[in-house]
Amino acid sequence: MPNVLRRILLIRHGPSAHSESPGWIDAAGVDRWREAYDAAGILPQSAPPPSIAAAVAGADVLVTSDLPRALASAERLAPGKSVRVSPLFREMSLEVPRWVGARWPLSIWALCIHAHWLIRERRGEIAHADELQRAADAVAVLDDISREVPTVAVVTHGAFRRILTLRLAATGWTPERRIGGYRNWSVWPFCRVDVDSGEGTGVVR
Repeated sequence: MPNVLRRILLIRHGPSAHSESPGWIDAAGVDRWREAYDAAGILPQSAPPPSIAAAVAGADVLVTSDLPRALASAERLAPGKSVRVSPLFREMSLEVPRWVGARWPLSIWALCIHAHWLIRERRGEIAHADELQRAADAVAVLDDISREVPTVAVVTHGAFRRILTLRLAATGWTPERRIGGYRNWSVWPFCRVDVDSGEGTGVVR
């Protein structure tokens, strides 16, 4: 029986249009900055690399987070292409260290937040249970779609993409060579090969 190749492309959105520095802020200021960041689209002049745009153009289905920067990125990647929008692919909120009483520039806050996240990751606590469940639900959706079409492109976010990759790997998907590292517009492809059962879209793992 012939093999069936399925692929999922995890794409990080383009650079946010919310780039104004908030100055020296406390933890509550970080929360306000995040709210503004989530409400913003992407920079008007930013365009995805041609190779990535071509990969998305060749995808059968385009899925995106419902946050504005993801929606704008999907339109920039494939103008006029129909998309499936879901909050399942939203960014997860990395914990802000509330015990810090100082006021810092956003860059220092970002270092602290990511350092705290990396420490938790080394302890096997990369995300809370609800975020892990959301990633499991998101991967289940992608797996279902990929049974109907060969290639699914997903516009999502930096931290949540890390969780998606862990779930994909745990459920039998194989990572391919990453394009663009962790940067905006980067792509992390996954694939799996199933044996065609000969009964429509059914596959045997």
